[in-house]
Amino acid sequence: MLESGFTVRRSGQRYDCTAVDALVERLVATVERRSVGPDLTVADLRAAQFGTPMFGPGYAVEEVDNFLAEAERLLPARDGVAGQRAVAQSGRPVQGELTKPSFSRVRLREGYARDEVDAFVDRVLATVNGLPVDRPVTAQEILNTRFRTVRLSEGYDATEVDLFVDTTAARLDGMIGQ
Repeated sequence: MLESGFTVRRSGQRYDCTAVDALVERLVATVERRSVGPDLTVADLRAAQFGTPMFGPGYAVEEVDNFLAEAERLLPARDGVAGQRAVAQSGRPVQGELTKPSFSRVRLREGYARDEVDAFVDRVLATVNGLPVDRPVTAQEILNTRFRTVRLSEGYDATEVDLFVDTTAARLDGMIGQ
């Protein structure tokens, strides 16, 4: 999933390790839906600033910046149907409402068929957000779902889709258990 493993430098361009570790911890908690404070947003990631240690070690700037750019894709997008509905009604997204994720597209390596993933995600979002849906999904159905893999046509990154499926199943299971 999220592997930070940054190179530690004693000189040159580097970020304060403690500040970077705190942001990464908050990012992981947001992605895994653990409550450790307010969820991290894409805007928070883009606005993150880290000091440079005067003396002592720090993380390689380029590695941290690349990691954060990749991590943006794992945070919930605010452009899904549910998110649009919430924004239209209140002027801002509703806290806790699941919005449509933005998966990376892959080609020439194994990915999931986009049409299958999109259709399933739409059903999941409708179920979790309490919208009308022909066939609401269950946590067990989410965990048992398998998507057709593609290699030559454009597909979605399988790791990102699997992470979404796992976190959504846990969320739906938690809703049912309440």
